[in-house]
Amino acid sequence: MAKIMTGVLGVKIQYENPSVKEFKQFMKKIGEEEAFVNVVVGVHIPTKLGLAKGIKHDYEKVTGKKPTNIRTYIEDFKESWI
Repeated sequence: MAKIMTGVLGVKIQYENPSVKEFKQFMKKIGEEEAFVNVVVGVHIPTKLGLAKGIKHDYEKVTGKKPTNIRTYIEDFKESWI
């Protein structure tokens, strides 16, 4: 995804893979509330552990619509990213 973002935004995007402790310290340093940081960590831990593999079709099942691909999403919200 970093490669796609770099191409669309014209800015080098590099993915960092901090530990949970490093992530929490950084988020607190920039002023995020601990409760919010804990929610973000809780959502992402399964991904870091490799438990969120594979493509799911839940969005399409629930909405009846195909999901937007990541390139289109980044293009549509480009102004929010930069």
